[in-house]
Amino acid sequence: MSWKFLVLLVSVPLTAAGNLIAGRFALESFSPAEANALRYCLALVVLLPLMGRWPRPQRRDVPWLIGTGVLGICVYNILFFRALQLIPASEAGLIEMIIPAASLALAWLVLKERISGRQIIGIAVGWFGIVWLMRILPSDAARAKSSNDWRGDVLMVAAVMVFAVYAIVSRFAMRRLPPPAVATWSCLSGAVPLVLLAAPGLIGSPDKLVDASLASWLGVVYGGVIGFVYNIIAWYHCFRRVGVAKTNIFLYLVPVFGAMMAVPIFDESLTGWQLFGSAVTMVGVVLATWVRRSEKDGTEAPPLEMGSEASRT
Repeated sequence: MSWKFLVLLVSVPLTAAGNLIAGRFALESFSPAEANALRYCLALVVLLPLMGRWPRPQRRDVPWLIGTGVLGICVYNILFFRALQLIPASEAGLIEMIIPAASLALAWLVLKERISGRQIIGIAVGWFGIVWLMRILPSDAARAKSSNDWRGDVLMVAAVMVFAVYAIVSRFAMRRLPPPAVATWSCLSGAVPLVLLAAPGLIGSPDKLVDASLASWLGVVYGGVIGFVYNIIAWYHCFRRVGVAKTNIFLYLVPVFGAMMAVPIFDESLTGWQLFGSAVTMVGVVLATWVRRSEKDGTEAPPLEMGSEASRT
């Protein structure tokens, strides 16, 4: 593996983690719906000219593409951005770590997919780590949390569960279409409800677009062009070169990079409590999602968003 390709592989989780930072800056001037409507409309400006490169979806693909857009682009991001308004970006990123294990658990429960005892243990350990990160136990830590802390954590857990459903829906969408094609159509179907939600605020206060800070606009541009368009295309290139399993190993770095960037940029801090909880969660996720060479079937597909976009995605 050349150093240039290794840099490309690392850029996938790095740009995905950057959405935590970009999202927080975008929220300085825009609401969650407005920030996401702007960034996905910007992403469409880049993606729509590329649509001719991908196969057209058939009628049976349309419901799945609408589902990925509504869930992964609209609902997930509104919940995620709303949580960013209430809790530190580093904490939100750490809670996001459980997404792979949550998706696996949901596939086991809903799709009746077979999982091993090791994976069941991993799911249980991962969720224990999230309970620890949310300071639900012990009771003294829970009582010390503010109402905003509770609301932010609940919104993040809700976002994780929505993303887990989205990850399952995306599997059906990617049965015939490559990830960049699914990303484009999902972006289109998800941008429509976002624009409808954002329109009243932007039309009622048109000066908001002019008065928005440079940092907020940079957050919007980053989230649309780098965090979404570049991320999905880079992931797909890596996937074609070395396969999904090897590429997804690097996605374990998303919460690590996110916390490492959020701490100095937003003057946040990670306590020993959080470091222990994140370590436990990571162990659980690795146990739940690690695939042995003999178990790989090459059919795994990425989610279109992780920490807001990693193929989260």
